Amino acid sequence: MSRSTPLENLPNQHKESSNAYDQNENTLVKEILQEIDTDKNQSSQQKQQQAMMEQQQHQAMMEQQHQAMMEQQQHQAMMEQQHQHQAMMEQQHQKQDNNMMEKNQNLNKIEINQHMDDQQIMNNQMEKNEKPQTISLIDKIKLNMRQPFIVGLIAIIVSIPALSLMLENMIKSKESLAPYVNIIILVLKGLFSGGLYFGINKSL
Repeated sequence: MSRSTPLENLPNQHKESSNAYDQNENTLVKEILQEIDTDKNQSSQQKQQQAMMEQQQHQAMMEQQHQAMMEQQQHQAMMEQQHQHQAMMEQQHQKQDNNMMEKNQNLNKIEINQHMDDQQIMNNQMEKNEKPQTISLIDKIKLNMRQPFIVGLIAIIVSIPALSLMLENMIKSKESLAPYVNIIILVLKGLFSGGLYFGINKSL
C-alpha cells in the first residue's frame, strides 16, 4: 500500500517554503545594505583621513613658509644692521680724517703766518739797518755833553769839603792809618768817583 500526501497539506508546505525564501532574501538584502553602509563608512573615513593629511600637509607647508619668511626677515635685519654699522664707522672715519686734515691745515696756516711774521720782522730790521741814522743837532749835543757832565758832577761831589773832612776824621780815628791820611783819602775818592761814574752812566 503506497503512502500519499493529503491535498490539504500541500498548501502548507508551499507557504513554509515561501517564508524561508523571504527570510533568506531579507537576510541577503540586510547584508548587502550593511556592506554598502560599511563601504560608505570606510570611504567617509578615508576621505576624512585624506582631508586631515592634506590639512596637516598644508599646515606644515604654511609653517615652513612662515619659518622661511622669518629667517629671511632676520637675515635682512642683520644685513641692514651691518650696513648701518658700516655706514656709521665710515662716517666716523671720514669725520676723523676731516678733523685731522683741518688740524693740519690750521697748523700749516700758523706756520706760514709765523714764517711770514718772522720774514717781515727780518725785512724791517734790514731796512732799519740799511737806512742811515740821522741824528739831530740836539741829540748830538746831548751825546757829546753827557760824559763831561758826568765827570764834572762827580768832581763837584768829590770836592765837597765836608766829604774830605768826614773821611779824614774816620782815618785819623785809627792811629796806624793817621800818617797815610792824604793817600787814603785820594784812593777812597778815586774809588768813589769810579763807582759813581759807572752808576750814573748806566742810569742815563
